[in-house]
Amino acid sequence: MAIYYFIVLGLMGLGYVLTERRREPKWTVCYLTVSCLVLTFFASFRYAIGFDYFSYRNIYKMMEEWTFGDIFSVYWHEPLFYILCKLSCLLGCSFFVFLSGINLFLFFAAMRFIYLESKMPWVSVGLYILLQFFAYNMNLIRQSIALAFFLFAYPYLKNRRVVWFGIFMFIGGLFHNSLWLMMPFYVLLNQEWSGKYLGIVAAAAGGIYGFCDWILEILLPFLPEKYGNYLETYFWNSNGMVYAMPGLIYLGILYGFRKRIRESLLRRIYLNSALYYFLISLFITKHFILERFSVYPFILSILALPEVIASDSYRSYQEKGEKEEKQDKGYGWVLGICLGLAGGYFFFAVWKGFHHVYPYVSLLQRGYSLPDR
Repeated sequence: MAIYYFIVLGLMGLGYVLTERRREPKWTVCYLTVSCLVLTFFASFRYAIGFDYFSYRNIYKMMEEWTFGDIFSVYWHEPLFYILCKLSCLLGCSFFVFLSGINLFLFFAAMRFIYLESKMPWVSVGLYILLQFFAYNMNLIRQSIALAFFLFAYPYLKNRRVVWFGIFMFIGGLFHNSLWLMMPFYVLLNQEWSGKYLGIVAAAAGGIYGFCDWILEILLPFLPEKYGNYLETYFWNSNGMVYAMPGLIYLGILYGFRKRIRESLLRRIYLNSALYYFLISLFITKHFILERFSVYPFILSILALPEVIASDSYRSYQEKGEKEEKQDKGYGWVLGICLGLAGGYFFFAVWKGFHHVYPYVSLLQRGYSLPDR
């Protein structure tokens, strides 16, 4: 576990020095570049951690024998990951090299997202690790690639450019089809909260929750065969209500501090993302597999929490260079609340063994730590 403490504390400390004190774009770029490389190294140098580690390694070996025709025949609905595997095999790359390239892309997408959208990059990087997105990338690789395309699409959602939003979402869905189900977010995340709107959402969520199994029975025949296979696995089991509590707490934080989000558009997007993250988390008390959809709205937490921590008043105070008097007296305790709860979520994830990445195991430990499954 020490390696995770080193990563999160080291990167947040470095970020505080380079981006909070200096506040110059060149230092922010430098910091995020270092963060990208550090996360890429540790995600790539792992061995046998992540529930799907060996599944992906076996897929990569299998692609050495497959043709492109085989790929389009079997994986026609989401072929791009398998095409990447095949191209890497043709270049003679090992699985480690392939995994390193994928991780570099994933963390580049995340750091670019933070650079463009976050008010406090050092906090966003810390949240990226504490809130389990780093762990997510070490397990669910295909869906992590789809998530990266959601990050590319986000500026077009925010700026209401539906064509480019749709293009990135479509491409990402060819890695993992779950991204296509997030297309309605273009509309849903921009809704102003009102009694009528929340009533409709609550009624729809309650109806779907109550008839969840019946709805899934209707949908499964129209989905690729592999989704029906989940009926035979533990992914179809339900989880306890405790797994919905982080979503409820996160929603409560954003709602309680909503006035610190001065821009109305961002307030709508962040509040709605928190609402839908909570609702999706609630649905895993029906079937655990539905948890995978929660990552798309939840990724916006690495922007939303820094937004409520900093607020526009604090940012203007920093930009003016006024060292003696703080305009935003709530900065310190809001920062403590957000980071404290994020740290609590991290230890909850460690306790529950999220994504099978705790403790960390490196390639150097391969010979004596875990057997090759």
